[in-house]
Amino acid sequence: MNTAQQSPAFHIFVVCGEALLAKSDTITNAHAGDQVLFPIEHQDTDQYDVTFKMKFPVPFKIFTWKSNNPVKLHIVHPLYQHRVGIYGGFVMLNDVHVNDTGDYEIHINYYGTELKNRDESFFRIQVFEPVSQPVTAILGNCVSSLDITLNCSVSKGTNYLIHWEKLSFSGVLSETHNVTVLVIDCVTEEEQHVYRCIAENPVSNATSDLVTVSLCNKINSNGKRNSLMVLVSVVMTVLVLTIAYLWKTPCAKK
Repeated sequence: MNTAQQSPAFHIFVVCGEALLAKSDTITNAHAGDQVLFPIEHQDTDQYDVTFKMKFPVPFKIFTWKSNNPVKLHIVHPLYQHRVGIYGGFVMLNDVHVNDTGDYEIHINYYGTELKNRDESFFRIQVFEPVSQPVTAILGNCVSSLDITLNCSVSKGTNYLIHWEKLSFSGVLSETHNVTVLVIDCVTEEEQHVYRCIAENPVSNATSDLVTVSLCNKINSNGKRNSLMVLVSVVMTVLVLTIAYLWKTPCAKK
């Protein structure tokens, strides 16, 4: 007998904590590892078959279950072995993966003496890996350059966006969205600020440690620029006085 056609033993699933309830004709966002329940909305009848399918991105049948033989699932797809089953009036998909993202269908056929009618429910599931805490790096300083670069990165997470928040000690808050690298202009920065990077996706968010950009570097940098301007002024003054002296000297001799 072809083992691929055998009916695997029915697996008893227990809801661990709070399972996520999918709703038909809507998008359900799930964490990787979640349990997802798909409601079987069947009519009041003696016998019916439930077929659970992936419709997109690759269409295939996941399993079939018969109400007159409730202890068995029929022809379970290998990708879903030991992860899918019937829980009460629901199809349960256990330990969802990022690759489980897609469109699903529950197809119900009703039987009496003959096939009567059918119902269909459609679901969209998006599975995300939660983001890890962002890590920041500081490149440059106001002594040797005109700007400082802050870089933000995360080691885990899918489909995440990054933004920066700037907090001043006077309480002013500004945000920069969808930016991994933040460039701070040393010339226009007027007071010391604290920065933090935030990474988020539809199921999670995480914040980096605070990064302080000190004004000491700017003061030093401004001091160097001021000293240079003073030096230039002194040189120009000496040059002008020297030219004036040389111009007047021949006249005095006459």
